[in-house]
Amino acid sequence: ENDLSSKRRNKIVSLAKEDFRHMSIIGQFNHGFILARCRNNNLWILDQHACDEKFNYERLCETTSIHEQRLMAPMPLELTPSEEECILDNMLLFEENGFRFSYNKAKPPRHRLALISLPHSGAPDGKKAVQYGKEDVSHLCSLLGADGISYGDAGSGFGSGVDGSGLYGNNAVRRYAGDISSSQMSSKKLSQESNGSAGPSTTQGDHGDKNHKKNGGQSGSGRKLITFLPKSIAMFASRACRGSIMIGTPLSQKEMETVVERLANVDHPWNCPHGRPTMRHVRDLMQTLIDDVKQAEAHVGGPTLAQVSLSQPTQSDAASAEEKESSDDQQTV
Repeated sequence: ENDLSSKRRNKIVSLAKEDFRHMSIIGQFNHGFILARCRNNNLWILDQHACDEKFNYERLCETTSIHEQRLMAPMPLELTPSEEECILDNMLLFEENGFRFSYNKAKPPRHRLALISLPHSGAPDGKKAVQYGKEDVSHLCSLLGADGISYGDAGSGFGSGVDGSGLYGNNAVRRYAGDISSSQMSSKKLSQESNGSAGPSTTQGDHGDKNHKKNGGQSGSGRKLITFLPKSIAMFASRACRGSIMIGTPLSQKEMETVVERLANVDHPWNCPHGRPTMRHVRDLMQTLIDDVKQAEAHVGGPTLAQVSLSQPTQSDAASAEEKESSDDQQTV
């Protein structure tokens, strides 16, 4: 068992984001995949669509502003005490997600907040618009660690559709948001312990994904992060997918280099937002390169073959030979 475990450890191949800057492009396979060799002489195959999609997705998360739709009248909310405190502690984050509230301290707890604006995103005709409601306030509170759900089901809005609808159990976007939520809770707990506070903390820890942008945390590349609702994540993922390089598109050498090098600036380049792997390891090329060098050395150091003409002599060649023989006979006489 120890020998088997040792062999498995020796087979582990590591790849860092910085390695994408130094990859040598070998070529394109089947108009859908890029073959590249890293500086450790490992061969990788990269999905050109998934790689471009992940770059576009993170760019959308970083630069897209969610529009607000002002309500004609404030929408009263009945929140749990934890949710109400969560909103007050993270008001800027809710505003960046498109939610705005009015606050009336004269009202009893749980009823002091009312919605005055909701997020709105989609086509002007509304056909592809993503609909938001007061249940999304509870969902965002749950992502930030608030206890209890006042409205709706905790699993709604986590689907695979453009608006987060779809099958709850088999959706990569849902798992993506769930992992981020767990990371936030761990970061919040550490922050509370370091500050000696038992209450909610507005300080968020670092995480690699864009779901923390602008919320006090930073990504691995130094960009600020924010927490987005799962249906917003699904919307960004759908837009990034439609605007990315498709399978079947031939790429030039320069275009392939751009796709690969940009992965160095992506926080999590290993999967697209739908869960599709961006790359796979093919094999270690070191032994192949060594064998090629040995064969080249053997070819250079080996015997050289002389080229011998096996063609039949022509009539002009025979006549020249006879003239030469007669000339030699005359000189002899």
